[in-house]
Amino acid sequence: MFFANFLPKETYGIYTYLLSLAGFFTIFTLSGMNAAVLQAIASGNEGILKSSVKYQIKWNTVMAIVLFGCAGYYFWHNNYTFSVSLIILGATSPLTNALNTYGAFLIGKKKFKLDSLFSSFSILVYSLGMIAAVLISKEVWWLILAYSLTTLGPNIFFYFKTLRIYNTPETESPETIKYGWQLTFIGFIGPIVGQIDKIILSHFWGPAELAVYFLARAIPDRIYLYIKELVSVGLPKLAERKIEDINIVFYKRILQGLAIGILVAGLYILASPLLFKYLLPKYSESVYYSQILSLIFIFAAPARYIGSLFTIKKMVRPVVIVNLIANIFKIISYVVLGIWSGIMGLIITELIFQAAGLGINITFWKLESSKQNPAWRG
Repeated sequence: MFFANFLPKETYGIYTYLLSLAGFFTIFTLSGMNAAVLQAIASGNEGILKSSVKYQIKWNTVMAIVLFGCAGYYFWHNNYTFSVSLIILGATSPLTNALNTYGAFLIGKKKFKLDSLFSSFSILVYSLGMIAAVLISKEVWWLILAYSLTTLGPNIFFYFKTLRIYNTPETESPETIKYGWQLTFIGFIGPIVGQIDKIILSHFWGPAELAVYFLARAIPDRIYLYIKELVSVGLPKLAERKIEDINIVFYKRILQGLAIGILVAGLYILASPLLFKYLLPKYSESVYYSQILSLIFIFAAPARYIGSLFTIKKMVRPVVIVNLIANIFKIISYVVLGIWSGIMGLIITELIFQAAGLGINITFWKLESSKQNPAWRG
């Protein structure tokens, strides 16, 4: 994020667009396997780490083939920067998306401090690597190479480090693989939703506008994920609790999450002008958009809490329905409002999506939990 100050907006926008394309094509990876592995580890099956990573690497080659195909397309049209960049991403991204499963392993074993330490070091490597890369060259393909190496490298290191620390056996678990496929199918639309806004904005409004939008989201998106990660600490404990016990405190947890989100959003709105002034001085026009977007904090903790309940209790049906309804709406809104109103249209879509998604999740949890525990109709 910070190295954006040292790049022309057009360059940073193109760099972001290429990463968005790679993110879009993660639809061809087993994106649901990490959640399945976490559940298996929390249940005591530690040997699934090795076998799941090998299985993911095999299937993630589809993503590599697709990215190489896109590289060939751009090469044919004499866009060598895009072509080289996509070859690099095709060679590294599938491995990164498989090896990062060590994080799910550590969370499943309740080794939160170790997971946080590994994550912090990975962020440090990425940050220092990207700063060094920008100082050496501002060519887009070079930045893509630096990004790829500084994300893949730590994942390789910490995956094997985790194996050495815990000396886990390698055991097959068809049930976990099947569940990983189910979660992948449930979330197949996720990568499309996660990247289509950037692709649309770059195509219809230009790379510079994409740079403004991306950096308006940079800090709020990180805070949003951090709030959700705090909720993730309780995931293994949820696996051990009965549905009737969860329902006793269900609405209390929702209200607590909403209150935390309101507080964090208020603080961010007050602090954001200073943050952009000192961290991203070239992007002062992003402040207003970033402040509006910070309202998503209100929904972060409740969304993660309910989503975790569905996942950990293996309630596949409601997760499929909720994801399908919400994400189809979001894609359509991104296309219509993004083309019509640019950045503001995309932000309005995000806020509506978050609010509506919470309401739908609560409704489906009530329906599904009451089926398993008819005495609770709260």
